[in-house]
Amino acid sequence: MATIDWNLIEKQTATLAETLLNGFVKQAVNDARDFKQRAEKQIAEWLVDLAKGDITRKNFASLVRGERDLAEMHLLKQEGLSKVTLDTFTGGFIEIVLNAALAAIP
Repeated sequence: MATIDWNLIEKQTATLAETLLNGFVKQAVNDARDFKQRAEKQIAEWLVDLAKGDITRKNFASLVRGERDLAEMHLLKQEGLSKVTLDTFTGGFIEIVLNAALAAIP
């Protein structure tokens, strides 16, 4: 079974936070871990469906992007970042998760 590299996701999330958020790396990584707890099982199930051919890559991508609401980014919101900044960061984070999930397929 394919395994998502959550350590890579955390590293890329930290890089994204350094770039987009002028820091706040610790908060971003902790928010990413919170998202993992909320979404990991569901994304793994969809990944199995994709690997078996039950859904397409496009369907998989749509499903993962649909989990954006689970990326609540509580710690970053507490820092008072603007909604636009948070939305941009969250969108980038979801793309990191999506790319890592797709890379897990042999």
